[in-house]
Amino acid sequence: MNPTREILWNVSSIGNVIAMYGLLVVAVLIGALGVFRHAELVASGKDAPEHLGKPFFRFLDLYQWGLFQRGVVKQRFAAAAHTLVYVGFLVLLFTTTMVFIDNDLGIRIYQGKFYLAVTVLSDVFGFGLLLGCLLFAHRRYIENADLVHNRPADGMFLGILILLVIQGFILEALRIYVTNDPWALYSPVGFILSKAFYGLSAKAASTLHYFTWWFHTLTVYLLVAAFPYSKAFHILASSANLYFRSSGRPKGALKSPGDLEKLLESGEDFSLGLDTIKDYSWKQLLDLEACTSCGRCQDACPAYNSGKPLSPKWLILDSRNHALALHAEQKLAPSKLPLPLAKFDALLTSGMYLSSSGLTHDSQSNTYLTSGSFRAKNKLVQESSTRIGGLADRSIAGDVINEDVFWSCTTCHACVTACPVGINHVDHILEHRRNMALMKGKIPHEAQATLKALENRGNPFGAPEERISWLSGLDVPILKPGDSVDYLYWVGCVSAYDKRKQKIARALAQIMNAAGLSFGILGTVEGCTGDPARRLGEENLFQTLAKKNIEILRSVSFKTLVANCPHCFNTIKNEYPQFGNLGAGKEPEIIHHSVLLKRLLAEKKITVGETYGEYTFHDPCYLGRYNDEYEAPRDSIKAVKGLKIIEMEKSKEQGMCCGAGGGHFWMDMKVGERVNVIRTEQAAATGANKVATACPFCMQMMEDGVKLTGREESMQVRDIAEVIAENLVAH
Repeated sequence: MNPTREILWNVSSIGNVIAMYGLLVVAVLIGALGVFRHAELVASGKDAPEHLGKPFFRFLDLYQWGLFQRGVVKQRFAAAAHTLVYVGFLVLLFTTTMVFIDNDLGIRIYQGKFYLAVTVLSDVFGFGLLLGCLLFAHRRYIENADLVHNRPADGMFLGILILLVIQGFILEALRIYVTNDPWALYSPVGFILSKAFYGLSAKAASTLHYFTWWFHTLTVYLLVAAFPYSKAFHILASSANLYFRSSGRPKGALKSPGDLEKLLESGEDFSLGLDTIKDYSWKQLLDLEACTSCGRCQDACPAYNSGKPLSPKWLILDSRNHALALHAEQKLAPSKLPLPLAKFDALLTSGMYLSSSGLTHDSQSNTYLTSGSFRAKNKLVQESSTRIGGLADRSIAGDVINEDVFWSCTTCHACVTACPVGINHVDHILEHRRNMALMKGKIPHEAQATLKALENRGNPFGAPEERISWLSGLDVPILKPGDSVDYLYWVGCVSAYDKRKQKIARALAQIMNAAGLSFGILGTVEGCTGDPARRLGEENLFQTLAKKNIEILRSVSFKTLVANCPHCFNTIKNEYPQFGNLGAGKEPEIIHHSVLLKRLLAEKKITVGETYGEYTFHDPCYLGRYNDEYEAPRDSIKAVKGLKIIEMEKSKEQGMCCGAGGGHFWMDMKVGERVNVIRTEQAAATGANKVATACPFCMQMMEDGVKLTGREESMQVRDIAEVIAENLVAH
């Protein structure tokens, strides 16, 4: 006997078949309508050429991050639950496809050993899918985890999947029970469940099967039709977003709007950054569509976790809902569909998707309101959205979402790193800052003095002539135009002016001298790289500072530029190339001082002695997440025999920000807890009595955290250069 089964057992009448295919066509058409409208929304965005091209590398990205879920499996629970759901769904989809090929196309493949193998796999992985869904349901409804929120739209897809699997197993069990299937053991779940119908007559079981089959079929069609109007749409949108996510820019570089000096000289009208939803590119709109509401970005966000009004998740979701509300009413771009179809889509979008997502329609203003405890445990996030929809010309920052949401960001990139579907929240936030700063003159009051100082004297601390006061007693050459060295040490403003951070510069100069390196500094002509200006949205000031510094860098010759500040390092390495080359010939290498220390130690150009102590290392965001350098600072410390590094719970890629990035070093919002206090508590939890840093901003924030938590007697903060300098052994 050839193993197989009757595919449409008990429902093969002509009436059933006609009704089945007729309703399938209706469901597919509704689903296709919604997908087409989503595509129209994305297509309404502005051009984003940097996200096109290089199809091979994009498919490779999709292969790793989409097919193999590289971003999803970073978290243990999500990896287990999502893998069960994802693989189970794929196996059941494969099984359904095999049935279609065999029954509808007449290609008889669903038989023999292949049939038995597919049957076993569909049962085992179908049960796995059910288990995965139950794990997600437990987290959502029993644990009530803060990173996920619960509205009908969020539970519908999960509920339909659970219902479909249970229906499938019941249908299989009833068929096995009535037909006494000789291959029943190859359907273990169905076989066991069939025993539950013991005592039921064959006729009653067949009738129950018939009605269950139609219930199951209609549930499948509901999923197909509701696909673009539910959370299920993320399957398509997130895959597309992963394919297009690469911009070709380094992670640490913001998009350049072009040379503002030339734009101003042209006399043409232009707008910078993001203001209304009409300013979004198609890729930024795709970012909004791709969000799965998983909450990983929120869970990783230091602003959210310290009680600020920013939740990266709700920033994206509120922007998405605003776009969907406007698009449904064709306020972004007219639809190519006939008006009745466009209106039907609008009905499903507003009446089904938006209303089930926690939005309440206000008929007077024709906008949507969304607030309440369901959004998050953070109370400021509960009220962070104002009004969604209405007019397309409404500013996202201010009219749709509270402006403080955008100013709360420390630009630490934790949200982007955590996102499994390739959304760049930081780009969205900083583009809105750019628009607020340059087009509307809206900059937090506390930051204005810093920007004024940058404009007037090229640094936020003091007179240019004081920039070299840290050199007292040191043999450090100050380069003049035309000079040539192997290493140019970019000191940075904080290390040059701040008395405590000057010790970092002195330690590094001592090390470079001990190694016998040919090096020098720019002295008083070195200026701020412009990082704080650009992160605060002041692009014009950034470009002015950048161009001046590039001109100065071109006046001297060097092979390698070393910066002990990750912000200076990131800006010079990743953003200055947007405005031209740094050298006349071969481009110089740009490195962080941790890399230099590691090299000098490995090449035995410096030698360190032996001492004892326990350090915990705080990862600077602009060195780690932005530039993927985690090991060099650790390896440098470990080179000192007897020193031990105890890692914090949140370290390396998951490390928590110190709270100074994105201009926050100069604009303490005084809302919620201080981020540096939370980070200091995490450092103290390791039991180490010393914190090593590799960034002068991080040092300041961690030292402040030590003081604020009353640990001045029990905890010290040292830069890695200080650690090495203290343990240098003279050759």
